[in-house]
Formats: sequence, C-alpha cells, structure tokens
Amino acid sequence: MPNPTPCDLLITGGLLASGAGWAPGIVAIRGEKILFSGAGSAADFAAERVIDARGGHVVPGLIDLHTHTYWGGIRLGINPDKMAAISGVTTWVDAGSAGAGGFEGLLRHISDHSAAEIVPFLNFSYIGLGTAGMMTREVGELWDASFGDLRAVLRTAEEHPGAIRGIKVRASANAIGDNARLILPQARDAADELGVPLMIHVGMAPPVLGEVLPFLGRGDILTHCFHPHAGGRIVDARGAVRPELHEAVARGVILDVGHGNASISHEITLTALNEGLRDFTISSDMHSEKAPTMVSLLTVAEMFLAMGLSFAEVIERMTATPAAALGRTDIGSLAAGTTADIAIFELEDAATVKADSLGHRLTLNTRILHRLTLRAGRELLAPEDDRREFFDSPWASKFAQTPDAAPTPKENRS
Repeated sequence: MPNPTPCDLLITGGLLASGAGWAPGIVAIRGEKILFSGAGSAADFAAERVIDARGGHVVPGLIDLHTHTYWGGIRLGINPDKMAAISGVTTWVDAGSAGAGGFEGLLRHISDHSAAEIVPFLNFSYIGLGTAGMMTREVGELWDASFGDLRAVLRTAEEHPGAIRGIKVRASANAIGDNARLILPQARDAADELGVPLMIHVGMAPPVLGEVLPFLGRGDILTHCFHPHAGGRIVDARGAVRPELHEAVARGVILDVGHGNASISHEITLTALNEGLRDFTISSDMHSEKAPTMVSLLTVAEMFLAMGLSFAEVIERMTATPAAALGRTDIGSLAAGTTADIAIFELEDAATVKADSLGHRLTLNTRILHRLTLRAGRELLAPEDDRREFFDSPWASKFAQTPDAAPTPKENRS
C-alpha cells in the first residue's frame, strides 16, 4: 500500500463544483498551492491539519472586481482583511481609489500589508477619490479636466513597474461633469500605453452611454452595468437592451455589476438576463458608505440566486470569470498548482428583503453563510480593531434605500 502523500492542510467532506453540479470531494494543500482537488480518499494524504467541510460548498476564493480598499487614504476605504475574513473574498480589485498623486500610499500602506491580495487600478484623476464624502458640496474628481494628467499616469507607471493593473474612469456627471470628451481619449491612451484594461464607470449623464462605449474594446470593463440612471443605463425607452451594448459585448467588452449604493436596478438586471446577457462579473463596489441592505459581496450573490442563476453560476462569476478578466490563471480555480485561495459556504433557506438603488424590494430566498476563508493556504481571521467600518450613506435617503428594508436574520455571517 503506497504511503500517504504529505500535505499541510486537507479539506474533507465538502461539495466541490463538477460538470454534473456539485459532488463530494477533497482538497489537499501544500504551502501556498493546491496539491490536489477532486474525488479521492482522505486516507491518501497525511495532513498536519484537517478541516471538516461537511454541509458546505468548497469553492475558490472570491474575486471582487470592484471595491475600494484604501482605508485611511480616502473616506470610502474599507479594511480588506476584515471583510475578507467574513465573506470569502481573497482578491480585491481596488477600482481607482487612488490616482497618481496617492498611488504609492495605496501600495505601501495597504497592498504591501494586506493578507488578502489587492489588485490596484489607477484612477485617471490625479486626486483619485479624495473628494468623495465631502459634506458642503459634491465635487467630482474630474470636474476640472486638469486633474486628468496623462503624463502623471505614465510617470507613476515608470516609478512602480507592473503595479498598475488597470485604468479607472468614473464617467458620470457627479465625477466627470462635462469633460468626458477631453478625458476619455486620454484614459484610452493610458490603458493602451500600459497594456492594461480600461474600466469605465457609467451612471448619470453626461456622458450618455453611446459616448462611452466606443472607448471600450476587448478586455475592457464596463462597471455598474445594471444601474438605473438616465442617459447611462443599458436599456432604452422601450425597455430593451440597447443594440450598442450588445455590440460592445460581442467585441469583448466585459460587463461588471459593481452593485454599490446608486448602481443597481433589479428590473434592468432581469431585463439583461432575459435577453441573454449572462456573461458578467459579480462585484460589490464595497466601500465605507455601503447600502443598508448589502452586507457584503455575498448579498449581491444572493440577489442573483433570487433572479434565477444557479449557485454554481453565481460562484463562477465571482471566481473564474473575474480571474479571466484580470488575465490570471493562478486564482479563481481549485485546480492543482493554483494558489490555495479557498472559501467554504453553506446555503440556508431564509427569506430576507433587499432594496435596489431606487428602493424597489426583492425577496431573497437563500442565504449564503460564510464558514472559512483561506488565502494562500492560511486561514484569514478578522483583525481586532475599534474602527467603524461603515457609515450611513447619503445615497440611501436620496434613492430610498432605507434601513427598514435591511435583512434581519443572521446579519453576522461569520
């Protein structure tokens, strides 16, 4: 009888995704990598630690393609390790929290010290999201086109080789004002110069969606794709998805949910699903002024379960699909040789109510309960601190997202 293969960690008893849905399996981990996953016997491995995942689904660590993790650098920043430990997210794409003027701070004070992985997209505005949360007046980071500094972006790339993983522009009136025609061509050039994706946020016009889409090509990202606001939404007056949006998807533009506070419509999401737009990334736009009815990325996942996607389809859009968008083969999978980023979840039948950005309610019938997050083979635990992680959002009252619609049972997912 052959000797058992030594490993550091063995996960047994859980369900793994398979071609037939979900099937019992094991995952063996050595160091920071997955040694084996699939159908097999625990007796084939000699593990220093065994995790019993009975009753749970074992999935790749989640990849949240739109978040804001620059805590202490901007008001909107969350502590990525605290949220990772209770949600199963192991990779956070920071979607433009920092511009060229503050990018080094995001690297040195957040990314370099985070147990979870931070993938930084650079805001094309030199000041990034530094003005977000101002109380006296709203001031967009690109209302003054002078803050769109292409030369500063390229200088930052030279000073931090390989660190910029994407370019981000908020192309909605509250962020860019009337400057889209000046900013978008430069942002396109920046992404092309660096060979990285261009992520464009759409919302309230100006600009209108038709002015934005021509700047996006294969591998670029349209985020807040299901938002409800006039001028930038993907449906037309007839309630159908605009032909130019279908054309953008056909040429390889990636749709990203970016739920956030003001950026989701249940009705528009269902319209897109019914028209066959089912290839997108599920992301949270998690930041410190989160919507009252959104606990974490898992709430967004529950929304899509309520809209008819299977659990396997939802997980794929938070793992393999965003990994492909980032050009990564080392994450988003349980395949042998990939990084041991893993989450364990349970599913529970429990009705809760969730509001969208217009206050429209949706009943969620399934809860996704978090049991464990592993990042590179190590369990993530929420750091002990006294920081208030979330604040009341001014968007909540503006768009009728009142706390009375918030889920009541099992608010703590850990």
